[in-house]
Amino acid sequence: MAARIGADGKAMARRGRVELRRIEDRVSRQVRFSKRRSGLFKKAFELSLLCDAEVALIVFSPAGKLYEYASTRQKAWCVTYPFKHRNLLQSRDCRRKLQDVMMLMLHKSC
Repeated sequence: MAARIGADGKAMARRGRVELRRIEDRVSRQVRFSKRRSGLFKKAFELSLLCDAEVALIVFSPAGKLYEYASTRQKAWCVTYPFKHRNLLQSRDCRRKLQDVMMLMLHKSC
């Protein structure tokens, strides 16, 4: 494969594969989560806009905080309604059950 040439005429190094593994430092992990979350929500918005797709996104932070995105107001209720009751989200098992319910709700509304 030919070397990539930059604007200055010099050869550019290729990016290597990034090893995906858990970030051990708590502060670094939180910073990375925030940046990745922002990028993920931006991509969800772009997907809905460019492809006229209905997108719903639910993200729980490591601390259990809920972040959500829905591309249409009609669908927003099925993203937010089950999560209004914070006391239900105390355990991961409950979150998994709610995710299953959400999937059923989304399929029924389509």
